[in-house]
Amino acid sequence: MFNDVSISLPAKVRGPEAEEEWQEVDWVTWSTGTVTVDSESFLIVFKPTGAGSVKAKPLGNMIRAAAVGGTDEKTLIVTTSESMHRTYRMTFPTSEEASEFSAIASRAEVAANDAASRTKETGDVESGDATRLEHEIRAHFVERCPLVFGGAELYGPDPNGEASSEVLLGRGVMMILDPQEDNKRVGSYELAFFSEDEGVEKPSLSFAIAPEMTLSRQDADEEADSDAPVTFVLQAPTMAAHSVCFEDQTTAASFSRDFKVRSKLMDLSLKTLRGRAVAQGLRGELTSLKQRSLASRIWTVLSWGLLIAVLMVTGRAVHLYSENSQRPPAEYVSVIGQDLANTALLSASTTTAVGAKVCQITFGTVDRDGLRQCTRATTVSGMRQCLDSLTGYAPVLGHSFHEGM
Repeated sequence: MFNDVSISLPAKVRGPEAEEEWQEVDWVTWSTGTVTVDSESFLIVFKPTGAGSVKAKPLGNMIRAAAVGGTDEKTLIVTTSESMHRTYRMTFPTSEEASEFSAIASRAEVAANDAASRTKETGDVESGDATRLEHEIRAHFVERCPLVFGGAELYGPDPNGEASSEVLLGRGVMMILDPQEDNKRVGSYELAFFSEDEGVEKPSLSFAIAPEMTLSRQDADEEADSDAPVTFVLQAPTMAAHSVCFEDQTTAASFSRDFKVRSKLMDLSLKTLRGRAVAQGLRGELTSLKQRSLASRIWTVLSWGLLIAVLMVTGRAVHLYSENSQRPPAEYVSVIGQDLANTALLSASTTTAVGAKVCQITFGTVDRDGLRQCTRATTVSGMRQCLDSLTGYAPVLGHSFHEGM
């Protein structure tokens, strides 16, 4: 990472002309910011200083870099694979940083020459297209760090034929894209296939890595070479089966590992969610049972109390009728009402007396009538004996009271 790098663009000359004639080019300062270079693809990414939420801009894959010469040891002319601005002028804060960047550029130039030689010797145009597509995908999703797996062939149901038939859907790159950083939830992991024919703008096939999605490797033929392509079958409950074939076994192993890690994470997330739902349902049922149980008990007590009251009233009416059957019904009702009132008063007085006794035993309270008797004592000793009897120190209240009198 290189900070405080000033980048300038050609004012008039574009493309290859700027690369060949950069000494005669008028440069216009574009911006100052941070420059990062990928160690494998040599993709240059630039983010202006103080840009805030502005996305970082990919500047293409570095091909070479040259010093401007003279006394300026901090400025380099950088050539990339970017189609619009192929050449950039970068000025670093120190000559040491410029030398470090120049060393990376030397490795990038060697890698670019090797790739060009292989393409020229073998005529493998498709390999060059796949490599370029990988770089374009990394540049397009630079802020989400995509996992890119090149040299892939995708097979699936024929869009224009029977669903059971399997045809080649395209050659290109498989990509796994992790969710944006969010510590509060797992997020969604995306799996996409980009065809060399359609490019990076729109994936040929894209879906989320869902729970219960499986990736199984097809058994290789016993007579197949050890470097034979590796084929996986991708299945899910909500989608038709697809086959993914990788030319390179190392790439295939990396794809299988990264996919299964995310698939297991989604399975675990679903299991946790189901466990929470079951626990919440059980808590709701338990609360409902408790409420029904309490309401049932209250209803039972009220029902029995009402039944007993009806039986008592009926029995009292039969008793009154047996004593004198000539009374008018209104008189029976009056007598029964008076009995009910007396019963209520008796219950209230009994409850009050029991409560007072309980308070006296529990909290040591003193009866008010007994206290009034103690105040009538004429001597101090008599009053003390009376109070002792109220508080439990004298055996009999009457003895103390008479002695005081």
